[in-house]
Amino acid sequence: ASRCAKNEWENVVAACKRCNWLKDCRTPEEASMPLLAVPFRPNAYEWHFLAKDRVLADQMEYLSTQFRADRQWAH
Repeated sequence: ASRCAKNEWENVVAACKRCNWLKDCRTPEEASMPLLAVPFRPNAYEWHFLAKDRVLADQMEYLSTQFRADRQWAH
């Protein structure tokens, strides 16, 4: 999320085109744009959740039991 660094899970966040342009290569703090959630590297179960367009409801029920408790998921 800072300084035009590598595309690594801990350094990538989603933003609209305008916000991404405004932030540029600054950190969120430097751009006065606080993150709504902390970037993280998902485990295998969380990865399937992130690709949920291919996960059935009963599969999602199982996957969600394997998510780390400290994750902050947007609804």
